[in-house]
Amino acid sequence: MLGDSPMVAIGLASAGFALTWLTGRGGFLGDKGSFSVSWSPKAILLAVVSIGAAVAFYEVSGGIAIIVAIMWHEWGHVIAFRVAGHRDARFRLIPLLGGVAISDKRPKDHATSCFITLMGPGFSVSLVVILVLAEAALRDAGSPLARDFGWAAKLTGAINAFNMLPLWPLDGGRALRSITVTAAPKLAGMLTTIMSAALAGFAIFNQMWFLLMFAVMGYQYAQRAATTDLHLRPMPQRQAILASVGYLAIFGANLLVGWPIFRHFLRF
Repeated sequence: MLGDSPMVAIGLASAGFALTWLTGRGGFLGDKGSFSVSWSPKAILLAVVSIGAAVAFYEVSGGIAIIVAIMWHEWGHVIAFRVAGHRDARFRLIPLLGGVAISDKRPKDHATSCFITLMGPGFSVSLVVILVLAEAALRDAGSPLARDFGWAAKLTGAINAFNMLPLWPLDGGRALRSITVTAAPKLAGMLTTIMSAALAGFAIFNQMWFLLMFAVMGYQYAQRAATTDLHLRPMPQRQAILASVGYLAIFGANLLVGWPIFRHFLRF
């Protein structure tokens, strides 16, 4: 239906990007009031190795799709950091592990922390929509690129849906902890332990050793983070409810498109 006219798809994609821009207004520029790119030797080396590894493992088209999805995701975190007043925010690619958004300042409360966390996969929904609409337009035009754009949309959705799982150090685990601290502070640490144990059991049952390593590392990281987050103020109950709705909406939107790849990866 949306693909009945390429112009309709292009118009909707443009509108979606405009709404995304308005949502993150004030967060697109760096501390000098302009777009900034780090040209430090370390940042360049990490970027080159990350892109090379992605291309080596997933060929050129797959590697580019993964790198774009990761950069878009991390850009969402950076925008949220800057909206929250962290004008020094930036991100770096990490070979085989994705990327990380960083700031020299810590969030002042759990509400800010949760907003920054959710904006990565939340901002990525705009890329998923753009890719889906581009696929529709290209398919109607008879272009062979339609299949590539469709696959990129599913891959982007799957990456971000996986990232929204309630496990540390994924965004889903971080967001869930910020929300749980408000409703039941004592339950926050227990929930992290239960989810890490569940992931470890799933990984052992399916002989997915990378996931097992991920579960162990995530649990250790969560225990350290629990001590550093003690100074953060819990969010008000209304914000916790809004954050919960946002969590489910973002997870659902990414999963809706990325389900075929998500399901294949976790062997459902």
